[in-house]
Amino acid sequence: MLLVAVLFIVAASQAQTLQGLFEKYSDDEHFEYVSVGNGMMNMASSMGGIAKSNNGAKSKMKSTKILTLKAPSDSQIMKTFEKELNQVLAAGKFETAVETREKGESVHIYYRVSGKDNLDQLIVSKTKKELSLIWNSGKMTKEEMMNGFSSKGDMTPSEGENS
Repeated sequence: MLLVAVLFIVAASQAQTLQGLFEKYSDDEHFEYVSVGNGMMNMASSMGGIAKSNNGAKSKMKSTKILTLKAPSDSQIMKTFEKELNQVLAAGKFETAVETREKGESVHIYYRVSGKDNLDQLIVSKTKKELSLIWNSGKMTKEEMMNGFSSKGDMTPSEGENS
């Protein structure tokens, strides 16, 4: 029993960073994992009509990682994962940007800016049977990220020059 407790503490301490959390669970059979690197982000920006010289928020994102757990919200693996996620959020000094709840679903958008303009944005989407993390990172200021939430922000798609 003591050995199990020690192993649980060691496992929880290994995931004290967002990177550690993704690394820990990316190969776990209970999770789906997707990683989109800088090259694919640039190609997607080009195909979406965002010029390299554009200072828009989309062009500043360097990577996106998605980690999804499909399990009942009362399962042990979901409880353990949520506990580790909350520890990472607290240790990483993430701030809440947006929080929504509706009919058993919730979405939280967290962010942190380190250094001059290194931004991590974490979107946590939860239902009764699934928890998804979407981690965007890039070179962006807090103001640029917040503009992405406004109707006139850089992250909103444009239909043409006059819109």
